[in-house]
Order: sequence, then C-alpha cells, then structure tokens
Amino acid sequence: MRSAARLPSLAAKYERHTARDDVALRDLPVLTQEELAAATQEAIALRGDRPGLLWAHGGTLEAPGLSLLPEGMFASEIHRAWNPIGPQDVVANLHPSGRLRPDHYFFNRFAATAGATVLPVGDLPEGDADNWLAFLARQGVTAVAAPPQTLARLLSNVAAGRPIPWLRTLLLGGAAHDTTPDALLAAHFPYTDTWRLYGTPTSWVIGRRGPQCLADVYHPLPHQLVEVVDGRVLLTTLSSARVPPLIRYETRERAEFTHCACDHRSPALRVFGPTPPFFRFRGRTIDARELVALATACGEVAEAEVTVTPEGWIRLRVRLAPDAVDDHHSVAWVRFQVLERHLVLAGCVAELPEAFEVVPVDQPIGALPPASGEF
Repeated sequence: MRSAARLPSLAAKYERHTARDDVALRDLPVLTQEELAAATQEAIALRGDRPGLLWAHGGTLEAPGLSLLPEGMFASEIHRAWNPIGPQDVVANLHPSGRLRPDHYFFNRFAATAGATVLPVGDLPEGDADNWLAFLARQGVTAVAAPPQTLARLLSNVAAGRPIPWLRTLLLGGAAHDTTPDALLAAHFPYTDTWRLYGTPTSWVIGRRGPQCLADVYHPLPHQLVEVVDGRVLLTTLSSARVPPLIRYETRERAEFTHCACDHRSPALRVFGPTPPFFRFRGRTIDARELVALATACGEVAEAEVTVTPEGWIRLRVRLAPDAVDDHHSVAWVRFQVLERHLVLAGCVAELPEAFEVVPVDQPIGALPPASGEF
C-alpha cells in the first residue's frame, strides 16, 4: 500500500490505510482496470533504474492498454510451484515475438530457470510446418510451448495422419489463455502430458495446473492471492516487484473455488471466463468496446456492435453512414483499420482471417434481432 500511495493517482485511495497496522484485506477498496491503467502510465515515468518489461494487453495505437512486468516476469516464482520441465528437456518455444506480446519472452526465461535448453523458434511458417516439425525432432525437442493458433495447426497435422511421437510435454497458457479441450489433446497426443498456466492480460499468470487436474481448474500461485467476490476474481500480488502494486485488482474474470482431483492440497479455482464486454478470442482477452470505437472512428460507419459466434469467431456488425459510397470497399476499409490499429486483434486473426468479419447491416443496431454472444 505504501508503494501504491506513492503514485499520484492512487495516493488518495491508500493513504488513510497505510497509517493503520491492522488493516484487513477485505476492508481495502477494489482496484479497477481504469485505475490500474492510469497508475501504470505513472509507474513507467517513475521507474528510474528498475528494469522492466512493457507489453500490450489490448487497446489501440491511440489509447494502448499497457502492462508493466518486472524483468524476471515471475519465472522463478512460477517454477517453484509449476515444474513440468527440467535439465533433460529441450523446449521449442513457438510463441510469436511481435506486437508487444510477453509469452515468447516468458517461456524462454522459464525454460532457462528450469535448467532446460530452449529453441526460440517463434511462429511456425504456415506453408512449411512439416519441415519445421521434422527439424525440431532432429534437435531432440521434448517439449513445446505454443499459443492456441499454433496448437490448432499441430492438431491438424496429427489429424492428417502425421503424429508427433517425440512430444512428451505441452506447455500452454500464460497471457494467452488456451481453452483447447483436454479430451481433444488426449485423443491426438496420447503420450503427451499437458501443463497449463492461467492468467489475465493485466494481472499476468494467476494459476497453474498439471496433467492430473480437472478441466478448467487451476491452483493459484503462491505469490498471487485470489479472492472470489460475487463470482468475480479479485487479485492481490504478494510481491514488491510488481509495479504498480495489484491490491484487490478487479480482473474482469468469473470463477469459483472448488476441489481438484490432483494431489495438491492448495485451493483450486474453476475458471468460467471474462465478464462482458470482454470476451476470449484465440486465447487473448478482447474488449468489445475497443473494436466498436475503432469502427465508428471511420467516417464510413454510423454504428457498430460486436457479436461472437458459437465457434468463437468475431462478427463486427456495422451500419454504414449514408454517404458511404461503396459497401464492399467501405467494409474492407473498416476491417483494415480495425486490425491495423488494435494492438492484439491482428495477431489473433493472422492465421485464420475468416475468424474476424465485418458485416454491413441496413437497420439501426438497436433494431437488429439479438445475436448469440452480443456485446
């Protein structure tokens, strides 16, 4: 709290609590995402000689959503509670490194912390995945860290009759939360253990699970104190390395405490997903309001709304302005502008362009029939 109170935007929130010696956590105010964003900008300016990693959890070029992590990215703390690899492993890191993404750098650091050898491959080229997989096999790779879109490509390779017998360990999750069903992974990789991390874009990694854990159930990491209040996840990071401090931070996630079938006696958290207007898309958490704002910033668009199909694809419905000349040209321009200016979405749809579609509508948005997953 003393660290938080040094930041101008949080001073009034915490100063009166720092004078007391017996403050209960439940008596402290909730930290909102908007407050964290303002405090992060202040912390960036005041960091001095403390090393850190700045990355984008969302937002646009004009209003970026930025998070600040300590240089170590809590890799040591995570490894003490979650140790799927060791010195005998060679880890292929297939997370892409661009667009201010943290996962590529985290898994490099995590593998080094575990004493493993890491191949920081990055994203697999779309037309040459088979040759790259053969290359990884020749290098003695035993474990793969991959984002959801790359994992989908590996699954398609197995479905096409090309098994991956050398793959002993899958490392999934991080800032990009992978929800690929366990049953699907078990069917395609019967000799592979799957280890997952669960986090949110702003709070970083919150929990971990191993091969014996129940589906969608995670154990909070020791340095992350989790509360569930009215179904909402509040997070307090128990480390002075986190700047700005997270104290009862509203993660915008829904969950409940539960029991797990594994041997861990620590509390377990069943994760349900983000609260609207946030939604999960290919592992990343997207704010529907940001896409609407980018669309309506185009002169061709009068109104817009986001819907998500049962398959998890995004449909951005737009009502074009009366002076929009050509529907096809205008729709293509709106799609380009949204992808170009959003800091997360473009990377999510790079391999599956049809997963994000701009759909013109004639009626006012409020008069349209409701769609599933409407925001």
